[in-house]
Amino acid sequence: MSQKQYAAFAANIKSWDALRQKKTNFVPGVLQVEKVILLSKADFDKLSEDISPDYPFLQNNRNLLSADPGGVFRCLMVRAEGQAEHLLISQRRNTLYLGYGKDYRKVDLKSVPVERLVLEDPKVYQERAVFHHRPRCMEDTMAEHLGISAPERQTGFRVEQVVVLTDEQYRQFQECGLVEDQIFLFEYNDKMWFDPGDLCWHCVLVKGETSRDGVLVEAEGYSYARYAAFAPDCSRLRLRDAPVHYEYPAKAPEQVKARKRNEPER
Repeated sequence: MSQKQYAAFAANIKSWDALRQKKTNFVPGVLQVEKVILLSKADFDKLSEDISPDYPFLQNNRNLLSADPGGVFRCLMVRAEGQAEHLLISQRRNTLYLGYGKDYRKVDLKSVPVERLVLEDPKVYQERAVFHHRPRCMEDTMAEHLGISAPERQTGFRVEQVVVLTDEQYRQFQECGLVEDQIFLFEYNDKMWFDPGDLCWHCVLVKGETSRDGVLVEAEGYSYARYAAFAPDCSRLRLRDAPVHYEYPAKAPEQVKARKRNEPER
């Protein structure tokens, strides 16, 4: 049985230099390398400047990663061709844990797969939004997109639940439904709150079956949109961990149903 290896990881650090200079708090853990990612020197330098969780190679290997501070860190080892120093990347939900390694040759990498790849740019996500108090309709949530409101009013948010309506239901919700009681908002009241410490809105995304845009809602214990923000492009929202509910008569896409039927039992 191989001997345990240990490493120190820091949460949500953004650059290689900050990691090497130990400009943040680190937590120890057992190191378990799941895959080695080899980059060109130029690509490694580019990654080092801003280590974003949205890089495609991290999204594609997300199922290999898990972080348990003080426990086991299942991670990727990322290094440049011919370079001994390396980056260790683990992830827990949307939190990246990064570790610095001085010499990859001192790490037990027996049977660990190696993948050489060209770095693709990360996807740009909508990170902030302007939440309006008691908006009457969709237009009331779109002021900032018309250049009316100031950027400093924007705050962070996290989608905890997605509710999909039929396109007609969504049109009605946009026009007058924000001020009306909605059963689906009542049912997901526990998914909506404001965290004053992080200045973050935990909210429900309401959208149509084919709509590109959506409405971010924080009902504050009510069953109507007490606070709401406009999301112009739902594909730019972080929705990977958010459960999806199709409000009748809205239906899940056929490919989603087929995949669920064919999934092996766990």
